[in-house]
Amino acid sequence: MRKHENFMNEPDYGYIDLEACFDPIFEPPIDFLEECRKRWENRMNPFTGTVERKIGNTWYLLETVCDGNEPLTHKVKRLIFSDKEALCS
Repeated sequence: MRKHENFMNEPDYGYIDLEACFDPIFEPPIDFLEECRKRWENRMNPFTGTVERKIGNTWYLLETVCDGNEPLTHKVKRLIFSDKEALCS
């Protein structure tokens, strides 16, 4: 097998330079990676939702996850009687 230095100094006999076939590799910007991560997380579970509701003079921010196996009546009960505190704005 020929050494790399000798091979590169030889005249071109029709070999293909594989390094010339590829684009240079670079690291994408951090903000682009963050945006992609957020979109991917939202895409992974399309049944995640956040809803704002006004009851009286208070706004509630309800966040829920539905896996598709829970009946609607159980989901509504879980949202209404949740032991988690509601976020008010």
